[in-house]
Amino acid sequence: MEGVQKAYTAIEENPYDLDAWNILIQQLTSRKIDEVRQLFEKLVKIFPTTGRYWKIYIEQEVRNRSSFWNIYVNILLLG
Repeated sequence: MEGVQKAYTAIEENPYDLDAWNILIQQLTSRKIDEVRQLFEKLVKIFPTTGRYWKIYIEQEVRNRSSFWNIYVNILLLG
């Protein structure tokens, strides 16, 4: 858990820190989307052209049975 806290701190200092984001992504994917949606939205807002991050975010939404419409609206709002 200490590594996760360091990753949060690193992202606050430098939102483009890919190593920190990768640590967080490992943790985010094991949680319910309602708990981590804001972080995923922040991630794809910072890296809007990185398809890998969009894919992870969408898979997490689908895994948690979010409706297609909710996913689509979030993509449009963030894009």
